[in-house]
Amino acid sequence: MLRGQEETPMKLTLGLCASLGAAGLLLPAIGCGSDSQPPLFEPKPECEGEAVVPFAGDAQNVISALTIATLDEGFDLDGDGEPDNKLAAVGALAREPIEEAIADYEVLIPFEYFDLADGAGADECVKFAIYLGVYKHDADTDGQDTAVDGGDCDDTRMTSAPGLPEIADNFVDDDCDGLADENDTVPSADTADHDGDGVTLADGDCDDSVETGAMVMPGMDEICGDGLDNDCDGTADRGPATAEACDPYDGTPDTLDLDPLSFDDNGDPVIVFDNGEIDAAGGLVAGPSIFSVSVPVIDGVTLDLRITGAQIVANVEFVGDSVRLTNGRLGGILDARTMDNIRGLEVEDIGLVPENSLLDATFANVLGTLLALNSSDQAGYEGCKTPDIDVDRDGLETFCDSNTSDDIKTVDTCIDGDGTVIMDAPGVECTEALLPDGKPRFPDGISVALTFETQPTILRE
Repeated sequence: MLRGQEETPMKLTLGLCASLGAAGLLLPAIGCGSDSQPPLFEPKPECEGEAVVPFAGDAQNVISALTIATLDEGFDLDGDGEPDNKLAAVGALAREPIEEAIADYEVLIPFEYFDLADGAGADECVKFAIYLGVYKHDADTDGQDTAVDGGDCDDTRMTSAPGLPEIADNFVDDDCDGLADENDTVPSADTADHDGDGVTLADGDCDDSVETGAMVMPGMDEICGDGLDNDCDGTADRGPATAEACDPYDGTPDTLDLDPLSFDDNGDPVIVFDNGEIDAAGGLVAGPSIFSVSVPVIDGVTLDLRITGAQIVANVEFVGDSVRLTNGRLGGILDARTMDNIRGLEVEDIGLVPENSLLDATFANVLGTLLALNSSDQAGYEGCKTPDIDVDRDGLETFCDSNTSDDIKTVDTCIDGDGTVIMDAPGVECTEALLPDGKPRFPDGISVALTFETQPTILRE
């Protein structure tokens, strides 16, 4: 059955437990004549210490570098003694897009630490919240962001933006070329100092208006976050490559705003690791926990990214009053439902189109082959792909395209580890199925590990 067909959900329990168990392919599970095993990831209890209160922490960081880890850098998620990181196979493919998303502030991830002991040394209880940060802005709603290469030069006026025509005699840089009232490329000959800052339009002042001009002139240091092109280089809140540059990743802390998506309805952080420890050598270990964040990636598209069993390890370095993380690794599992919710993206190399999900690209298109996912040998579902981590430990789940002969590469059939088959129904994906106790039926997923570094930052309340 394909999506859109007007049929009710079909559920069929297959008598596969005995045969699969004999073949060593199915762990003991409910419905297979044995007590079920507990899930892989039981959350570690919160350690005793200070409460996690936003903006009241001991130190604040932002992730300054992020990549998909190699296989050897993965975590042993299934307890077999080997590292797990299926996403390592596409690390090279994803490196450039991830680096661009970080550099363009599309993905900005601040940390805030709580109960952090002063200076180096062992610390039995460290807690931290992870937020979604905002550095570039479009306060004047002209469709142009500040702080990015070629971005808005004045976020206080909708009449100033790259590509707009220059307006004569208004003393303002309307087209964001670093000049005001120029005629084509010929600078203005106006020698009056309208804003009283000592620099005229003829001298190269790009904003000689009374309202904001005193804060803007050639040679002035860029003031990060004020929305103005203080140094007249053509972009607001983006300095040159100097120690005074506006760059949230350079180790000189800049101020970040936080996206409301960072908080739940009670104002508490959505992502909290409340069980971390630092050993005597400065090694941080935290988790397992839930890493769940909604990341806006392009206009109209927000990824609901949820990593179950999330674990973090890193080296903690204290530099003066600042702290940062080096050699950081974040690992866990992208479960099927999360992958099915990631839609609206287009990545030609993995067969991902906006109308399909990451689950479709993985289990019904070429990504599964790139990731070297195993194929099912269940009767009627031969060749369908399986994830690599059995979270609920009832046998690996299987995700299928029931009609591989057409051009519609989508998953419409989910087979639970206990043999239960659930197919898509109109408006309902099979990955959304729940167990009688209300828990997700399909928690298995793809192992992932990321490497990261952080730098000090300042969070604006």
